[in-house]
Amino acid sequence: MAVVVGGATVAVVLLQLWSYAHVDNPALIERSVIVRTATSRCAAMRDSAAAAAVGTAASIPQRVGAINAQNDAVTDLVTAIRALGPKVIDADAPTERWIQDWERLVAARDAYARSLASGHPTPMHLPTVEGTPLLDRLNDVGISCRVPLALLAP
Repeated sequence: MAVVVGGATVAVVLLQLWSYAHVDNPALIERSVIVRTATSRCAAMRDSAAAAAVGTAASIPQRVGAINAQNDAVTDLVTAIRALGPKVIDADAPTERWIQDWERLVAARDAYARSLASGHPTPMHLPTVEGTPLLDRLNDVGISCRVPLALLAP
């Protein structure tokens, strides 16, 4: 009888482990195709953002141009991820949210660029989404795609 109970217990534990291993973690991007695409496109985005960066002593048109070029690099990243298709994106819970957060970053940077170009610059503010700072949401999805510093200090 003890052997049967022991065997049943082991079977239940293994079944639980199996089901846990096949459940999408809603906090992490885990699908290999998304991770590969994001990792390679993030590297390109980081390189482009760094190449476009100008100092704060640059002229306003140069600074606005740099912000726009960096935003284009982020948009290329987003476009590449979206090109994987809705089935792939929807199959990995945080991916759509992560894409939207990159779009929020571009929107905040674009608002700053417009204020700078108008001659009335206002500080760039990154939003807090659902109680979490945007930067944390972007950086904490389990892939190597942290927001480059060049995007945080336009």
